Amino acid sequence: MAEPDRQTHEANTIALLERRLGRSERARAEAEALLEDKSRVLAQANEELEARKEDLLASLELRTRQLLDAQRVAGFGTLIWDAQARKLEVSDQIKVLFSIPADKDVDSHIPLLKQVAREDRAAATTWLYRNLQRKAIREEELNAEQKQCLLRIPLRSLGAKAYRWLLCLADIERNDPAKAHYIFGTVQDVTSETLAAREAAELRERDAQRLAELEKLNAQLTEARETADQANSAKSRFLAMMSHDIRTPLNGVIGMLALLDTDSLPAEQRNTVNIARTSGQQLRVLLDDIIDLARAEAGKMQLSVRSTDIKKLLGDSVSFWRYLAEEKKLTIDLSMSSSMPEWILADPVRLRQLIDNLVSNAIKYTNAGSIRLDADFLHGEHLRIDVIDTGIGIPPQRRAELFQDFGQLQLLGSEPGGADLGLAICRRIVEVMNGLIGVDDTGSGSCFWFEIPATNIDAPKEVALSAVRPLLRENGSPIRVLVAEDIETNRIVVEGHLRKMSCEVTLVENGLEAFHALAAGNFDLIILDMAMPVMDGAEATRTIRAIKGGKGKLPIVALTAYARSEELAPMMEAGADAYASKPIVGDDLYRVLRSVLDARPEL
Repeated sequence: MAEPDRQTHEANTIALLERRLGRSERARAEAEALLEDKSRVLAQANEELEARKEDLLASLELRTRQLLDAQRVAGFGTLIWDAQARKLEVSDQIKVLFSIPADKDVDSHIPLLKQVAREDRAAATTWLYRNLQRKAIREEELNAEQKQCLLRIPLRSLGAKAYRWLLCLADIERNDPAKAHYIFGTVQDVTSETLAAREAAELRERDAQRLAELEKLNAQLTEARETADQANSAKSRFLAMMSHDIRTPLNGVIGMLALLDTDSLPAEQRNTVNIARTSGQQLRVLLDDIIDLARAEAGKMQLSVRSTDIKKLLGDSVSFWRYLAEEKKLTIDLSMSSSMPEWILADPVRLRQLIDNLVSNAIKYTNAGSIRLDADFLHGEHLRIDVIDTGIGIPPQRRAELFQDFGQLQLLGSEPGGADLGLAICRRIVEVMNGLIGVDDTGSGSCFWFEIPATNIDAPKEVALSAVRPLLRENGSPIRVLVAEDIETNRIVVEGHLRKMSCEVTLVENGLEAFHALAAGNFDLIILDMAMPVMDGAEATRTIRAIKGGKGKLPIVALTAYARSEELAPMMEAGADAYASKPIVGDDLYRVLRSVLDARPEL
């Protein structure tokens, strides 16, 4: 190569190298500048990271304190078991819950198990190791028993039977399907809930026992009630039988005395008959009281409200008791206010029963002086009756004993004996009437009184006659009466009363004979006793009602010693028109016969 060319080539090469060196210097300078920038950014980032780390540590410390405070408040603690390192980490609240001193290290489950009540340790140990050895299974396959365990921690400072109840829950993390790596546990103080649940269970158990006892008691009460019902039914049957059996001879006594009471008797003998009749009527009142007491106890006492001549009722009552009062040399008077109406709506039978019991009681407890019956009609809607005596009086402290069943007062100067049902019956009757009854001290005796609602009415257009008069047909001929009665004394009494009414009487001894007599003769009225042999009154009534024509429609009156409506029902349901009760009283029998005959204008 020529020298000039070589020099030119070298110069070019040098120039190229210089250019490359310049570029390299510039690149190195740029790299150093970039490195310096990155170092500055890295230093700044490191500073920021250190500051953030301090903030995070402060936040973590705050949250840790908050978590521990929350655990303490909630009675809640946590623990972590590292199965590989065999190390246990527990929160401070765990030591509190297991009653372990705060300065004592707990690095295994052994110190915890030692604090568990002896009777729970085996179950706790089994539960713990079952969790450690449990193979991997799906979470939904774990039941509540596998997930939790309930332990008792004795609180010895509070007594031998004081415990803290802890609920332990476990969650497992595995690095091997067959072996636990970490066990995360929570322990919660559930003492209040557990005790409340146990108390509720005990209450439920006691309630169940109480319910069983109540069911047993209810069964016993049901059995006792059935026994009581049977006893009450037996008592009712007994009272019905006794009433019937007592009324039958009583009917003969009162009936025969009524037949003896005629104007032809000398005054002394007539007075004797009246006293005997009064005694018989007292026996009848007592019998009615016994029956009414049974009715009241069964809630079957009923009222029969109708037009009542109150002035006549009061007068008849005073007249009835005058014989007994005069026998004790007592005067008995009746005083009625000017406001007293002639007629009221009331139950005359119950009203008379009230008055008779109070007057009888006054006579019994009065040895000298007088008895006065005052009657007043208050505000046009209440009947007030006062029975005032000059008897022995009643001390205020003993008045509570009055008006009770069999509540007899044995007072100085009183007559002993007696059933003393009268005031108890009066109380029950007045209660049914929605009235009031009581007793006051008059200073020289007693005043028994009652008030009952009553309505003032005009006199009925047709007033039933109480005086016994002849029973005659429209043409003036006597009424023909067929009587079926199995007891001879009763037949004599009924016949005597009917003949006083100018009736023609045919007597037979049972319902079958009555049927044959009716077929053979003509009658205007039939009287049938309820209880008769061969054919009783109810069957005889049905047999007669089955007869075609006028004989099957004749008025039938039931003659009965029974007193209760349910006992009369068979006869009335069979077709009887009315009934007359024994003992037979002429006035009562007359009113019954007159009423059924008046309902048959063709007679």
